[in-house]
Order: sequence, then C-alpha cells, then structure tokens
Amino acid sequence: MSALRKTTTRSEDIAIKKRLIACMPASKFEMQTLTRLIGIQTTRALPTAAVECKRHPRLLINPDFVEKFCKRDEHLFLLVMHELWHVMLAHTRMYPRMTQAQNIAFDAIINAGLMQEFWRPEYRGFFEAVNAADQFPHCLLRPPVGWPENPVYPEVGPAGTRELLMRLYPPGNFNNFNPPLYEEVLALLLKGGFPLEGVVLLGNHNGPPEHDPLIKEMMKEATAKWPKLQIGAPGEGDYMRTQTFGVVDPNSEHARRVFSRTLRLCLGNQLGVHRRKAKMPIQTTLGTGVLPNARDRLAPARRSLGAQGVLWAQPGEIRARVRERPSKAYVYLDVSGSMNYVLMVLLGLILPYVAHGEVDVFQFSTAVTALSLMDLRRGHLTTTGGTDINAVLEHVLQAKPKINRILLLTDGETGSPTPHLAQAIREHRLRLHVVLPDECNLDIGVQEIATSIVTLPAIY
Repeated sequence: MSALRKTTTRSEDIAIKKRLIACMPASKFEMQTLTRLIGIQTTRALPTAAVECKRHPRLLINPDFVEKFCKRDEHLFLLVMHELWHVMLAHTRMYPRMTQAQNIAFDAIINAGLMQEFWRPEYRGFFEAVNAADQFPHCLLRPPVGWPENPVYPEVGPAGTRELLMRLYPPGNFNNFNPPLYEEVLALLLKGGFPLEGVVLLGNHNGPPEHDPLIKEMMKEATAKWPKLQIGAPGEGDYMRTQTFGVVDPNSEHARRVFSRTLRLCLGNQLGVHRRKAKMPIQTTLGTGVLPNARDRLAPARRSLGAQGVLWAQPGEIRARVRERPSKAYVYLDVSGSMNYVLMVLLGLILPYVAHGEVDVFQFSTAVTALSLMDLRRGHLTTTGGTDINAVLEHVLQAKPKINRILLLTDGETGSPTPHLAQAIREHRLRLHVVLPDECNLDIGVQEIATSIVTLPAIY
C-alpha cells in the first residue's frame, strides 16, 4: 500500500458498492438489503476489511486489497461474507483482544465453512490467492491444491496438521463435513513453536469492539430473507444439510451433574421410573359370551377342531399392578453454525440419557427435526445453518400429545420469539428450562419466557 495514499475517494466508495450489488445474482443473496442497513466505506486504515459493531455499523473495505485480490465479484463477496460470519458467529464478542493464534483459528473455521458452501472454482480462487498451500499456518486458511476432487494435503506444520486439514477440507464429499472445534485448531497452532506471522488474515479483529444490541437486530434483519444454503451442486438435496461431528465425552464431572439436575426438571409428572409398580387399567379377557369378538385368539383353533359353538372370549378392562412407563424429557438442541465449537461435547453430554430412553432429542436451526439415537451416536446433524427460536415454539405448540416442559440447549444466539408465539407459550404454560455453555448469553426475548436458565461449567 502506498504511503502517499492514506485516504480514499468517493469514486472508490461507489465502485465498491456497485460491485457488491453485482454479487447478488452470482451468490443468490439479497446483498442489497445489507447495503441499505449497513453503511459501506472504503478506507486504508486497515489492511483488508471489517464490520464495525456499533449503533451505526459500517462495513469498512480497503480498496487496495480489493484491487489486488478481488478481481472477480465472487471474491469480493467472500471477503464480505467472511466479515459477516465473524459478527453472526459472535467471534467479535468472545475476546476483547485476540491473539494471532486466535485470529488464525477463527479464520480457518470460517474459510472452511464458506468453501463448503461456495466450492466452485470462481469462488475458490480467492482463498487460494491470499495464502500459500505449502506453508504453515497459511495452509489452514485455504483449500489444499486440487481440492475438492483430488486434494493434495501438504506435509507441513506440527504433527496433526494433515489430519486437521482433512477435516477442514474433506476430499470430494460435501455431505460429510466434520469441522474441527475452534479449540482443536488453536491447540495445533500453539504446539511445536512454529511462527504464526506472515499469514494474510481477512478483517481487522483487534479493534476495541463497540457492542450495541442494535447491531444484532440489524444483522438479523439483513439476513432474514437470505435463502437457506445447501452444500453440493445446485439441485442436489434440499435446503437442509447434514454435517458430521465427533462425539466427545465432557471432561468436567461438575458439568455433567449440573446438566443432570436440570434434565430432571424436565421429566415431568406423568409417570415414574422403570422399577416402580402402580395400579393401572389394562386390557384382558373377562370370560365368554355370545357377542362375536374378532380378537378372540382361540377362535381359529376352535373352528379347525369343529368346536367353535356360540361362545366367544369377551374383552374387558381391569386394574392391575404393572411396571410404569418411564417419563421422558424433551431436549431441543441448537445445531446452528455458532454452536459448532461445542456440539461435539454436548452430543457426548446427552448421549447416555438418550441411550437409556430418558430423553427425546430434537435438533433445531431454522427448522426442527428429530435426532435419532443412531444419528446421535454417529454425530450426524441436520441444519440450515441459521437459528430461529420460533421454529421450536411452533413445534412445541403443535406436539401431540401435549408437551408441558422442555430443555433448550443453546448458546443463546436464538433470535427473539414473536409476540404472538411468546403469548401462546405463556397460555400453554410451558416450562422452558434453558442450558447454556460457559460464557454464553441468552437472547432477552427468550429470557422473558424461560422458567430457568442454567450456565454449564467449562465442558472441555
């Protein structure tokens, strides 16, 4: 960047805005909505781009970086999407000042996620041009050479680099994306004493963040009409997509106990435990009579013996002591993109309860689907990538038989319930117990309808 050109011109601002609008047909996103809500300004005060998280947010873009690396509109689109993902995934709120290793770890996760969505060559070339494939940690921020058809994973960096790259950029299978946790990438960066300088990081992650609740609502409005993304070639599959995570047991016994106590609140008062017996009505045979009974299991045998006669076994109901059917808790698990860093451990946390028949799990993003025990064990989750608490509330209200209490397992980035659904939940008298991972905050709208809010101790 020239030392003589510190300021930008109005024509550079206009050119960038026009190119962002031009991204819309290529990316199928309503970028125009975003440009109306968030001001766009070119600046040479930062190396690449950034989104200001304050009352009057602006998207800041360095025109020199755009000129050098964003020859195609698809590349400019990826640059902007990268910055928006930082905001929507709450990376800007996790650390007041991020280290170089933390910056690289966040960028590695975001870049891999974007490549799974926009994997065609016209998009792929952007990350490939910015960082080298045969250097560490540069290789973590871009697809390997030949990806996705014939990837060549470089033998660089500390032990485990190649395996982690294969999870960030799996060969040729867009429906088997098993991204590593942020902590796994960070641990790899911090071991071995490899220098972390010289990489090109997209965005300015080190500024003093000015956080205002309005930015969250503005981002929500900007993305509300975006179509749900899919992985793979156009036309393959539905808007929902499947991701595969490892299932890891939490290291914290304290976290397990806290979760277990909260789960007990959701078991309800319908029926008791397996071992208890109680008098309950059961169907049985009360004798014989002349009324025909198609369910008389001895009738075929009597007919074969020629002794059917005119008497039939008569059904009836008596009360007897039998084992009670165990009650179940209903858990709604947030599987949106912002949960990726804790999902592996949360799956391990709930797996024993599902295996013992104590819990039914529903996974939710912007839609709700049941999560079977088999899929839970394999870590196969179905998601649209976004989050909408209203999908959960509608699912609860429509459930048959009626659900009176649920456990919501989320990072709190759920969006707010609509007023009419919030009122319907109050009239339904739903007991909503919320469990949050460590250092997460719950949306204020959900707080207002929650019965209890529990924050887990550190689970990894």
